[in-house]
Amino acid sequence: MSTQFQSRTTSLSDSIERVHSTEQLAQSLFMLQVVQEFASIDASDIGPQVSVDEARRRVLELLPQVEQYTDTVQERALISNARSQVEMYLRAPARERLSKLRGAFEATEAVSASSIERARAVRDEATRVSNAARLMGGLLATGIVMGAALMLAVTRSRLYLPLLSIRQALAAFKSGQRESRVAQVGPLELREVAAEFNDMADTLVSQDARHLLFLAGVAHDLRTPLNALKLSAQVLLRAPAPPPPEKIRESLVRISAQLDRLDRMVGDLLEQTRIEAGNLELRLEETDLRVLVTDVVELHRPSSQQHQLEIAVPDGPVPVRGDPTRLTQVLTNLLSNAIKYSPRGGRVRVQLEHSHEEILLSVSDEGVGIPPDEYERIFEPFRRSKGSRAEIPGIGLGLSVSRRIVRAHGGNIEVVSQEGAGSTFRVRLPPQRPPT
Repeated sequence: MSTQFQSRTTSLSDSIERVHSTEQLAQSLFMLQVVQEFASIDASDIGPQVSVDEARRRVLELLPQVEQYTDTVQERALISNARSQVEMYLRAPARERLSKLRGAFEATEAVSASSIERARAVRDEATRVSNAARLMGGLLATGIVMGAALMLAVTRSRLYLPLLSIRQALAAFKSGQRESRVAQVGPLELREVAAEFNDMADTLVSQDARHLLFLAGVAHDLRTPLNALKLSAQVLLRAPAPPPPEKIRESLVRISAQLDRLDRMVGDLLEQTRIEAGNLELRLEETDLRVLVTDVVELHRPSSQQHQLEIAVPDGPVPVRGDPTRLTQVLTNLLSNAIKYSPRGGRVRVQLEHSHEEILLSVSDEGVGIPPDEYERIFEPFRRSKGSRAEIPGIGLGLSVSRRIVRAHGGNIEVVSQEGAGSTFRVRLPPQRPPT
């Protein structure tokens, strides 16, 4: 619109300048005729104070100014005709000047009329452009207002309301409404935030449920050895006469076994607490893993008459840089689980292998086995296999602690099992590199 207005303004200005120059040319022609008339009657002293030469020069100067603002073919033809008529007037003899002057006046009037007509056309076009500009400006303003309103509505529905729902869900969840969730609506970023919140809420609810189950399991598992201790003590206290030494010894053996069980359970709880707090300390030193494995297996041989413990270790030392106490704890836990989760007895095999790439320690049993979908779950705190949870005591911390210890040594622990046929736990450790 600005370009259109500028073009119309320029054209209108040219038309005005051409009309002005044409009028000046007509006045100059009239002045020339007057001066020539006074000169012909030798009355120049009472006529205009302009010589004939000055008047002719003025006419010749104005002709190019009239031609300067010519754009169309029609205008150029009118200007050319006006120049011809003016030049014919300037060359005409005295007796023909009036007739030629009339022709020059008519030619200049035609140029002026054409300029005026053009100016009116430009004015009308400018009016149309102005009206169109007003219409488009109104439509644009209306569009901007409607666009702003639509943008506000979209922003409210796609941004504000989802953000408000997230805030309300957070407040509700904080106040204890654990079932509070957020609808995944709005832009991708807000949907991702909502999904993350829902996942976090599900995780926290699951953790709360596991903690409750853990507390119930701990209470149940602690009650069993405590009841056994209480019963053994009551048998000794309520006996009318001191029991024979053999009975006292049997009671003390049961009490000692239950105390060992309690000590192990409390130790697992304390160990898990330290690990969760990031306080797992390793006292690394050069250790022969073959000696540790042999000692642990020999220590567990008398623990069960129903199990046959087998061991296969290399002939030479298996050096590893680690914490002997922690590694013994891992092997003890795996061996105790192998015995505990094969209640019908059978063979328990411990095998140690050594290569340049890794050290592999395997503990296999012929027990109840583990479903494939629980291979990773049993390494989580307070998680135990579903098939053995009701029959075999425990709180589900031993494997979680063992995996943390093995990973702290730069290795990993994994399991392969078959339900009803036994399990094999494999501990992989990096070998000790010779000094360079």
